[in-house]
Amino acid sequence: TKGNWVVTDIQGFDKSGNTLFYTSTVKSPKERHLQSVNLKSDKTILLNNTIGTHTSTLSPNGDFFIDQLQNTTTPREIRIVTADGKKENLVFKAENPLLGYSLGEIEMGTLSAEDGTPLYYRMIKPINFSANKKYPVVVYLYNGPHLQLVNNTWMAGSNLWMQYMAQHGYIVFSIDGRGSLNRGLAFENAIFRQAGTVEMQDQLKGVEYLKSLAYVDGSRLGIHGWSYGGFMTTSMMTRQAGVFKVGVAGGPVIDWGLYEIMYTERYMDTPEENPEGYKNANLLNYIKNLQGKLLMIHGGQDDVVLWQHSLQYLEKAIKDGVQMDYFVYPQHPHNVSGKDRIHLMDKVSRYFFDNL
Repeated sequence: TKGNWVVTDIQGFDKSGNTLFYTSTVKSPKERHLQSVNLKSDKTILLNNTIGTHTSTLSPNGDFFIDQLQNTTTPREIRIVTADGKKENLVFKAENPLLGYSLGEIEMGTLSAEDGTPLYYRMIKPINFSANKKYPVVVYLYNGPHLQLVNNTWMAGSNLWMQYMAQHGYIVFSIDGRGSLNRGLAFENAIFRQAGTVEMQDQLKGVEYLKSLAYVDGSRLGIHGWSYGGFMTTSMMTRQAGVFKVGVAGGPVIDWGLYEIMYTERYMDTPEENPEGYKNANLLNYIKNLQGKLLMIHGGQDDVVLWQHSLQYLEKAIKDGVQMDYFVYPQHPHNVSGKDRIHLMDKVSRYFFDNL
């Protein structure tokens, strides 16, 4: 196959072994569709054409596949489809689980990076939205490898916490900048040896767009992310100081020299090969720039981004005379889960309520 799209999964072969089934982004980077290709003739067939994200499972003999569909208006539909895509049987259609709840309108769109690359965003507007009012914004981001936030799935890849913020009068905005998943090597490779650089440029494109909207209060912008998103939140609060009034950084990578070798050297090379890249990405170097309010959160048992990262940041902030806020979940690893997740999201929300 060829084209400017990504193969995301291999499903298997038909009985003859001549036809291969695979999932791709051929219709859109925000969607997934099943295709087949004949390995002798190169003939390719698109097997599910309905707009949205299709998750497919091929039968052991390759005669049928189960097709699960989601899009922004469809929670889930499940069909059994013949391998040629010509016959299908709808076996399940989920009801809207949020029927009767007041939800903010979800909008998806496209912006352009500095080099012209299209970037996809998602915006959730407050409940009872009025274009004549001005609203604060919380930017939720990750913008690192292996994750895509904006897609054509149920609720466009958002979660109910974002709707909770919309219920409290906030716009919630996310954009998948260069470096994030499912856009191909060139898109991901833009961050190579310079983690946190072009990603900031792309997030600032989102900010520029937000400030162009008459209903956005550009003086009340907040930002929140976890892990790579925590790294990006801290980067934006200090390397682009003054853009955001409030930040909540969870489990943040602070110094890539302390992060796991397999991941770091894939994207940054070794410290000996790329000393400038490691120096520029080390957030200990920018603490004095902090403006606004920053809350940093970490799990005391974090075995992915070690607690050492944020503890060193906290120690440097003290030595530099910089005030910030800090909270630890002593018994949790990299993600705060279970009942304590409620405590976490309440803390994050209240920090925005109190300061934004």
